[in-house]
Amino acid sequence: MKSVWTVLLTKAERAVRVAQQKLADAQQKKNLALERSEKLDSMLTEYSNQLRDVQLRSHHTREVGNYQQFIFQLQAMKVRSKQEMNVLDEVCVKARKIMLTREHERLKIELLAQREREKFEVEALAFENSEIESGALQQFNLKARG
Repeated sequence: MKSVWTVLLTKAERAVRVAQQKLADAQQKKNLALERSEKLDSMLTEYSNQLRDVQLRSHHTREVGNYQQFIFQLQAMKVRSKQEMNVLDEVCVKARKIMLTREHERLKIELLAQREREKFEVEALAFENSEIESGALQQFNLKARG
């Protein structure tokens, strides 16, 4: 028969694993968003340099306009990327707090389960000592009579 603490410990361990997985998922999404943001930075730099080169060599307003429009779109994407990063940072912080809370709960339950095991061990030893003393007393009484 399982003790209540053993069942609670199993449940707490499962909650910790779920929280750890959610944190890992949030961190992975954040890492992917960071990669996209860095790629946008790279593209912004590259296309800004290309626009500068086009402006220096010729004055085709249509080509310059196309570059400017594309750069504007990249900048808008960069703004959305920063907003996404802020949201994902917040999600990671919350997931980390939840995971730490679950781990703290698991540790408390583990400590209580350990105390219960130790209590049962002490009680078992006390019972065993009592049985030994009772047996020794009976043998002593039998020898004393005989």
